[in-house]
Amino acid sequence: MMHTCWSYDDHQEFVLNARSFLHAGLLAGERVWYVPGPRSNGAVGWLLDEAPAWPPGTVQVLDPLEVYCPEQPFDPVAQMSSYVAATEEAVAAGYTGLRVVADATPMVRTRQRLDAFVRYEYAIGRYMLTAPLRAVCVYDRAELGDRAVAELAGVHQRTNAPGVPFQLYAGRTSSETVLAGEVDASAEDLFLALFERADLRPAGGEILMHAEDLGFITHRGLIALHRQAQRRSLTVVIRTRLRTVAPMADALCLTGLRVEEAG
Repeated sequence: MMHTCWSYDDHQEFVLNARSFLHAGLLAGERVWYVPGPRSNGAVGWLLDEAPAWPPGTVQVLDPLEVYCPEQPFDPVAQMSSYVAATEEAVAAGYTGLRVVADATPMVRTRQRLDAFVRYEYAIGRYMLTAPLRAVCVYDRAELGDRAVAELAGVHQRTNAPGVPFQLYAGRTSSETVLAGEVDASAEDLFLALFERADLRPAGGEILMHAEDLGFITHRGLIALHRQAQRRSLTVVIRTRLRTVAPMADALCLTGLRVEEAG
């Protein structure tokens, strides 16, 4: 899986990263898509110069208005289906997969659209765990602001966004999620917001949180998670190597949580 959020204000750094990512896809036998925005189109010339060296259809520069249709109501299911179809089409055409750099800034300019797109980014991340789709999702930090970018970046496996100390992204099933990094005092609100937006459906009354790479979480973060579990009448199973989690949960009587030591 490679599901990365790249927020930019430094265009040179973005162009270098986009070129490197897309070139790696070409070398791996993937079809590559570039969906640039007005301030993230710096790699277009290079990519079009590369195109003749590859079979027709390998390199595609797409209009973001056609890919995302920002003037229409956003349908997360339809958007995900379009990427699933494009990935399957690439494989059917003989490619090893689909690799995408896409600027989705126009899709998240309102609170309602941002909420919906965060849910979509979380869901497409689950598909990418097993499908031959790799993507860098691009957002203009200067236009959207740090908070909006943090919400989007937090549900990706990787990000360059500053001020995002943890990642909460999809696990392999709808009853699993992954938490990595640190949920410190500054990130408690973001953590709760992203957990609420995650497409989680309990199995046997439980949600499994893979927190093997969790480095820190505050007691308030655990309390918020416990309250979410109680509100939804389920148990959050936290599987972690972090030895402070179980004693805190026990001391605070957080019955909505069960902590398991990761092997």
